[in-house]
Amino acid sequence: MHTWRCVLAEWQLLRARVLRTRLSLWLVLLAGGLGWLALSAGGGAVALQQLALRLGALSAVLCVAFGAGSDMDRAALRLTLTHPTTPAAVAAGRWLGATTVATIVTLTATAAVAGDTGAAGGVWLRALAAGAGAAGATAGCALFVVALGGNALAGVLFFHLLLLSGLHPVGLEHLLAPGVWRTAATVVLEVAPALWRYRGLAAGAVGAWLHALAWMAGGVVAAGLVLQWRGR
Repeated sequence: MHTWRCVLAEWQLLRARVLRTRLSLWLVLLAGGLGWLALSAGGGAVALQQLALRLGALSAVLCVAFGAGSDMDRAALRLTLTHPTTPAAVAAGRWLGATTVATIVTLTATAAVAGDTGAAGGVWLRALAAGAGAAGATAGCALFVVALGGNALAGVLFFHLLLLSGLHPVGLEHLLAPGVWRTAATVVLEVAPALWRYRGLAAGAVGAWLHALAWMAGGVVAAGLVLQWRGR
């Protein structure tokens, strides 16, 4: 029970930042821009799923960046850990907050697009589930990289998701010559959260869900270990 209270305390901090910082503005702009693109594409099942995946993942990165990645947040870690809490509870609370907010944003935007285009309820629910899965996985990864390198790495992850992660690793064969760079890019696309893999979430693909769940759990555990190390 005490651990759960510590987790909820971290979630409440992010909720306050949504209301009192520019995070809410960025989330609205992101949802509006991606929603407009989905409507421009016709708003079908594929467009709705792409909207949910991109919005869930990118919103999660923004929430982690605003909730845990600033220099002030990182500097205050030792003070936070003097309270009756643990690094694991801090990481879990931040993950819960980022995933919850990103899922709410995704739900709102996809519902608006689905309502405007007349998409079936089942199509919307599958897209929402995929968006929530992508948000949870990306939040776990973002917590880990932010714990390591702050918002600079959060920015790298954001642009990876925005620009590169839709590309299947096989596609790199046509873009990069064999060598270190292609190998590194392939590893990133295979290991990190990526839209090409999470397209299977809406269809219930086992591999996609296992990858997402691994990042949800593994990202929180890894972030907790890094926070424990930095809090010494």
